[in-house]
Amino acid sequence: MPYSDLRKGRRSIAHQEYLITTVCLDRRPVFSTEANTAAFSEQIHQDPHWLAWVLMPDHFHGLLRLSEGESLSEIVRALKGRTAREIADLHWQPNFYDHALRAEEDRLAIARYLLGNPIRAGIVSSLREYPHWGCQWFTPGDDPDGLDDR
Repeated sequence: MPYSDLRKGRRSIAHQEYLITTVCLDRRPVFSTEANTAAFSEQIHQDPHWLAWVLMPDHFHGLLRLSEGESLSEIVRALKGRTAREIADLHWQPNFYDHALRAEEDRLAIARYLLGNPIRAGIVSSLREYPHWGCQWFTPGDDPDGLDDR
């Protein structure tokens, strides 16, 4: 899909939540080293926009909320820029996929789905075994498939 198709209809709405996916250039597994995942984690923990996220070997999924006057593209671009400065061999694809959550969508279910990516990819059998994620609703000892709504 061309980059221009991903931007069609993209709007930045204050207080809106968005599900984001962005990929390393040529799907290189840049995040298969502990140093690179640690550098990424440090950068995202400094950014209050991200409600939930998971870092896969060659891509990133995140759920973010915009504040008043903020641009979705600028928030994603800032994260990509900060992480690329910290990780010498990291180059992101210029585009990203976004989905604006509707009011009736269950945020916890979406966070569970997002955090389940390493399990579905066969990297781990439980999220407890995977250290490269964060979520405002869950803690590292949790497993998204077995969580009660909180």
